[in-house]
Amino acid sequence: MENALAAAIPIVISLALAGFGIAYYYFTTRSRERLALLEKGLDPAAFAPARSYLPLLLLLGVLSMGIAAGIAAGAVLTRLVGPQSYVYPATIFFGAGLGLVVAYYLLKAARS
Repeated sequence: MENALAAAIPIVISLALAGFGIAYYYFTTRSRERLALLEKGLDPAAFAPARSYLPLLLLLGVLSMGIAAGIAAGAVLTRLVGPQSYVYPATIFFGAGLGLVVAYYLLKAARS
């Protein structure tokens, strides 16, 4: 048990340092790019993020309904064909995929 802990500590430290290094590089590069664009005359308002959580909420709602429909369909299929190990995962993934497709077309229609 102690050997596993001794092996895990350097790995965790390495992953934390790698994550910090990637984040530092990303933010410093982004800052330099923005400063260069500002020096060329770009309006600072162009960097303000346009946040709208409505598409994300629509996506999550339709995805949740698809998963719920998959669970319900799995329950019905289990009653019809018997307890098979593949029925619930198959119907849940099918319902989730169908929900994502429906959300895609709803978002596409909303943007048009």
